[in-house]
Amino acid sequence: MDEVLKEAYSILSELWCNPADVDPEELKERAYGLAGALREVSPEAPSKLARFLEEYPPTEEYYIETFELSPRCPLYLGSYLFEEPKTCAQAGVSERNDYMIDILGIYKHFGLGMVEKELPDFLPLMIEFLAITSDRREDGVRRKFIEEYMMPALEPMRSKLEEVGAPHLLLLDLLKELLRFDLSRQEVRS
Repeated sequence: MDEVLKEAYSILSELWCNPADVDPEELKERAYGLAGALREVSPEAPSKLARFLEEYPPTEEYYIETFELSPRCPLYLGSYLFEEPKTCAQAGVSERNDYMIDILGIYKHFGLGMVEKELPDFLPLMIEFLAITSDRREDGVRRKFIEEYMMPALEPMRSKLEEVGAPHLLLLDLLKELLRFDLSRQEVRS
């Protein structure tokens, strides 16, 4: 199941990315190949993935409007947890800044230099981190990453996806199921 978890996180990470930055057909093929194994995560997981893939890839215009430039639904989890600073001076001392510094510390704990072009709270980056560290689930820091840095932002993000009618709602629900499954496997190993 470890390889399935790793591949599921990897695929979900890429499905959240701009379709111009990935190979949508290759990604769909990988995702359909994974669908059956997702039954272990939850009985509904394969159908959620299949329903999302029916509408994938979104148009680039839709993706940019929804997730990138002045996004209706930002892919930065900290934006769902903290007020945006009103000035540059406030940005340096904001709670979101502390949140991102903590996330960077977690990446470094695992010896990873994850951030190059994106902020550390970029959802696809956070999911990719889980794929890379899927074989280290017994680490309490990884558990904390899921429970404290990801899960609290997912419900507000879900509300926003629902509000804009984004098909990515299915992907977010699948991610939440995968995270719960990951956490439950950590408990079994403990």
